[in-house]
Amino acid sequence: MLNVQTEHLENHTARLTVEVDPERLEQAMRQTARRIAQKGRIPGFRPGKAPYNIVLNLYGREYVLSETLESLGNEIYSEALDSAEIEPYAPGALENIDEENGLKLIFIVPKRPEVDLGNYRDIRVDYEVPEITDQMVDRAMEDLRQSQALLEPADRPAQLGDQVTFSHIEVVMLDEEDEEDEDEDLEDDAEADNEDSAEPMDDSKDEAEDDADDEEDEDDQSEERVLIHQHGYDRVLRDDADDLFPGFSAQIVGLSAGDEKTFTLQVPADYDTEFLAGKTLRCDVHVEKVQSRLVPEWSDDLAKRIDQGEVETILELRMKIREELQQEAERRADQRVLEQAIEKLVEGATMRYPEELVDDYLDDLLEEIDQNMRQQGLSLKDYLTITGRKEEDLRSEYRERAVWRAKRALALGELVRREELAVTDEDVEQEIDRISQMWGGDDAGRFKQFLMTEQSRRNVSNQLASDRVLSRLVAIAKGENPPLGPDRQPASEPEQARQAEETNDEILTPAAEENVAAPQAEPDGETDISD
Repeated sequence: MLNVQTEHLENHTARLTVEVDPERLEQAMRQTARRIAQKGRIPGFRPGKAPYNIVLNLYGREYVLSETLESLGNEIYSEALDSAEIEPYAPGALENIDEENGLKLIFIVPKRPEVDLGNYRDIRVDYEVPEITDQMVDRAMEDLRQSQALLEPADRPAQLGDQVTFSHIEVVMLDEEDEEDEDEDLEDDAEADNEDSAEPMDDSKDEAEDDADDEEDEDDQSEERVLIHQHGYDRVLRDDADDLFPGFSAQIVGLSAGDEKTFTLQVPADYDTEFLAGKTLRCDVHVEKVQSRLVPEWSDDLAKRIDQGEVETILELRMKIREELQQEAERRADQRVLEQAIEKLVEGATMRYPEELVDDYLDDLLEEIDQNMRQQGLSLKDYLTITGRKEEDLRSEYRERAVWRAKRALALGELVRREELAVTDEDVEQEIDRISQMWGGDDAGRFKQFLMTEQSRRNVSNQLASDRVLSRLVAIAKGENPPLGPDRQPASEPEQARQAEETNDEILTPAAEENVAAPQAEPDGETDISD
């Protein structure tokens, strides 16, 4: 048995001080010396036949010891973990080698996270499904009718109701500092005009000030948030709540093909989208073409065409739309319950974890950002170079989000264990059979063969576990008091798809949130139960 001294540190790591038996060390060093002698050329001796002392004198004891510890250290580390009864989260590190009184190896070990969910079964969230009104059905029906409009080229300025194609559109949300800077620029221009008429200009001074202003402008621009940056963008001009942004269409009315315009919009303080409320938007548009829209009148034939023959009359379509709106309302209500329940689950849990866990989630976040940015032709490394930022800056910016991800994953992972929702191999195989039959059709066999790969099986298993734990958490939050173990009735296919989609985290990068120009952190709804 090893002599192991264990010290538990505050950052959920442990320091293991292990005394190495002298005889074991001596034996391991002699084996190492033989390997060195076999590989190296030692004058006067055949390969592997040089005496131990000769090898020590020729290569030095420190070198032989370091080579020995590469293998012996791993063995001792593994035995020390068993002796100290520590479950590591990640590989430990050799912190120090102490040879003052015999050989001692000192390891730092990140410990496996510990989670106590407390009285999680007491979590409750109000479940309210809004009433589907006739006005809501009318609006949905009208949107369907509008979608059937016939488009014709319009050789005239744009009007409300037209469809306008923008060859380029960019919408930027300005920070308060940016807005103040624009006002100051206007004042500075006015003062400069007055000074020009009264004083001669110092060109060298002005050039220096211009350079400084340019640098400040670049800094300001880096703080702007690009909401839309797109080419080939179609938009119907409308003066109602479904306008792109309040007042946007009014600014486009009167423009013709080939026109360009830059303007600002002040979003009302009571705007539905909270992060836009009260903000100022700068819009830059290039109009490519204007098309008039001929909207058909309602008829049973139109209703049949809209639903591709699934209904025969306007009334049947209206009934179907009401049912779909009801399902959507229930889905959104479930989603609100889920989001609040996850927050309460995390808030009520007591967790201890090493910093390495947060680092892993930070790595995942930066990897997602890089993948999303590459879809726009720009890598994360390129972005950092262009903006003059360092990866450490980005890691610091995203750390809080990584911590939230880690806590949520730990809480949900522990919920899987406590609720006995673990996925078995049999569960995975049954799910693969179901998916193969549903999506494979005549090629179900080949589809199943693809899903049987190790990675696909892991993905299916993770999705099953996610579906189970999210459904269970919603049931608990509604006060349904479900029994332990998997639900007898699995979630329907639309429900599974909804959960997978709406709990997936979205990084606001150029590939998401309509081509955002730079990575930005937002409260996310991602649910990851891996640990």
